[in-house]
Amino acid sequence: MSTEKIDKRLGYWASQEQYAMQDLLKFVIEAEKYGFDSCLTSDHFHPWWHDNGYGNFTWIWIAAAAERTKSMQFITGVTAAVYRYNPAIIAQAFASLDALYPGRIGLGIGTGEAMNEVPLGFDWPDAKTRLTRTTEAIQIIKKLWKREEKEEQVKKGKENVRSYDDNDGFLYFNGKYFRIKNAKLYTPPSGKIPLYMAASGEEATRIAGQYTDGLITVQKPDKSKEIFDIFDKSASERGKDPRSLEKIAKPKISYSEDYDKAFKATEFWRASLIEDIFDLDISDPRKLEQKAKEEVPDEKVKESTLIVTSIEDLIKPIEEYFKVGYTRVYVHSTSPNEIEFIQAFCDKILTYFNDMTKR
Repeated sequence: MSTEKIDKRLGYWASQEQYAMQDLLKFVIEAEKYGFDSCLTSDHFHPWWHDNGYGNFTWIWIAAAAERTKSMQFITGVTAAVYRYNPAIIAQAFASLDALYPGRIGLGIGTGEAMNEVPLGFDWPDAKTRLTRTTEAIQIIKKLWKREEKEEQVKKGKENVRSYDDNDGFLYFNGKYFRIKNAKLYTPPSGKIPLYMAASGEEATRIAGQYTDGLITVQKPDKSKEIFDIFDKSASERGKDPRSLEKIAKPKISYSEDYDKAFKATEFWRASLIEDIFDLDISDPRKLEQKAKEEVPDEKVKESTLIVTSIEDLIKPIEEYFKVGYTRVYVHSTSPNEIEFIQAFCDKILTYFNDMTKR
């Protein structure tokens, strides 16, 4: 059992749905220049919002961003391994990224949204099915990365055998939803790629504790204890030390000295606040936008976002995340002027927390 503890750190969030790829490159270059060393970035096919939305292919952007930065780490938040991405292809893609940029690549896995799967011809299943598919996908990815011990060797052809890895490193996996037939990564990762899972429900949180290196959740500090307890217990039962695992938050922030401008800039994320959004079979951003305008009141948007006119007002809310046990906080800015936000945040907030960790 590992006893290594995780340092508490701040990171930068890059929204692939909200900004052009070129703008996001400018943002992460600036973010690294001013002190950020890690970036969590979304992985979508469709955006949450139709007006001024984007559909960047995140994996390509990560390669471009890693090439243009010096040492920043890039993690998806999150990649859905349920339909449009076969888990073996995910394993291959991130192993190749890690071969190019050793130690700078991480993978976040989640059960996805209809907007990213249904447009490609798939039906949107219930949450239990998506979680089972995700669990199988995680197992396949880790086995192809050689992140799990080899299982007992068995003869090929036995359909009741779940998986095996032969002496040459070829993987056979016979799951309920995914089948891998003697696959091998001929370009393996350069080292250990951290794998995280997004979860908020009880069962998904257990799976994250069992199989991954950390939990990504949108729970606010005052709602986090229960989910942390479930995660820690599940990890411990698997023989892992919870103190060695990440707990990742992604608070949404909008900063401007003009409050009205700061609030207006949050509009793009209104659809993410639709009730039961992850279970809804709505994949058309035009419909999501219309439904959000009809059903999500301004007050709910304000409650979900840290809207500030003074950058220093972010210190206390971020401190709350660290106090309850989060190890990484990726600031998801939807500010009117992103470069201004990055510079102000790094100057006042990132410096403050970095100084705190040195004491």
